[in-house]
Amino acid sequence: METTDGTLGTALEPVLVSASGSVGGRWAARLAALVPPVTRRAFFHSRLLVLASGAAAVLVFGVSSSAVSVFDPAHISVNFGAVGNLFAAPAIRWDSIWYLRIAGHGYSVAQDAGFSPLLPILIRGVSWATGSLVLAGVVISMVACVAGLEIVRRLTELELGPTAANRTVLLLAFGPMSLFLSAVYTDGLFLALSAGTIYAARRGRWRQAALLGGLGAIARPAGLLLAVPVVLLFFYGPREDAKPREVDSWWQPRYGFAPVIGWSAAIPLMAAAFSAYLALRGFGATGNAEAQLSDMHHSVTMPWVGAWRGLLAGGHELWLVVRGQHAASDTSEALLQAIGLLIVIPAIVGTFRRLPAIYGIYVSLAVAVHLCTPTAGDPLKGFDRYASLRFPLFMWAAIWAGERNISNTVLIASAVALALFTSQFATWHVVGSLTL
Repeated sequence: METTDGTLGTALEPVLVSASGSVGGRWAARLAALVPPVTRRAFFHSRLLVLASGAAAVLVFGVSSSAVSVFDPAHISVNFGAVGNLFAAPAIRWDSIWYLRIAGHGYSVAQDAGFSPLLPILIRGVSWATGSLVLAGVVISMVACVAGLEIVRRLTELELGPTAANRTVLLLAFGPMSLFLSAVYTDGLFLALSAGTIYAARRGRWRQAALLGGLGAIARPAGLLLAVPVVLLFFYGPREDAKPREVDSWWQPRYGFAPVIGWSAAIPLMAAAFSAYLALRGFGATGNAEAQLSDMHHSVTMPWVGAWRGLLAGGHELWLVVRGQHAASDTSEALLQAIGLLIVIPAIVGTFRRLPAIYGIYVSLAVAVHLCTPTAGDPLKGFDRYASLRFPLFMWAAIWAGERNISNTVLIASAVALALFTSQFATWHVVGSLTL
């Protein structure tokens, strides 16, 4: 897999060295030192693929003016000129419009409450420097994307060694849904925060883990789950700041209580702070959940029920395709999401077998939450995208592909899917549907 590294990152190094005589050059060199070549190359090459695929799709297929009118009435995504709109296409679509609008005007309607506040807050803050909310959003997502990739690489190296770490960062960067890591979405931000939380806890940096986990809790609703791996790592490990004690049973904590674990309370407290804010704004303390359930058409059920509904929906869509009855205008993601579920389930089993238990527990809880809240008409809607944020799955995939000598094959297949899904996103089609 290591032979798939490109030369773009290497080509940039002489530029950084030659510029090191200036203050800006010295800072650039220091930043480059934080991110090793394998991560830089994975980031640059994958984002280049995303940009090229999105721009090409817009040039070939165009963008529906009716879609822009319905989903972007303020024309936030098409206000940059002919060339600028091509660069914006892979970054500003669908939920991006909501985050940018909230960043500009705050939480003004009940449906806004369904979107977590960290990204809009950061966009508003960074826009003071960039002079543009859109540019601020792109900068934040790009920085978070490369930071998330590097943190995952370091965490994987800690658990599995450098070879698996290099494979993991490449598979994650070129993952079929990784287009959202650099779009103005919360995905890149949450990847960095969730991986950072577990990495900090793994190293025994509990205050740092609590801070990052707390930010994760206001980056995405599922960020609240980050409290689980933090607490489990504290009591059961593995951790680097203390030696485990001998225990008689697997369920007994291997590490004793210490007051520093109290910092983990920051994670639910940050989520509670957002609920309090929504209550003060008149949306109710449960405004986020209510918006998710009503405006976004979620329901609550048991995880196996959600999984079964998703598999049935995927099977039904496949049957329509086989019989030639699938409508070209159908925006259902059911078939892709069912395939994703069938891939994720054995991957979770593999994660439990090849990594410390906390990784499998964290992924299982996150997947279960999604299965417990199916979407009306398309039960597993967005499942592949959310599963792509569960980086332990990619850690396991790196081991699995490496042992079978199919790393390059998996990477190429992922890159092709990434280009296809980016094309759908850029042209305002539902990612994962059978339309383009």
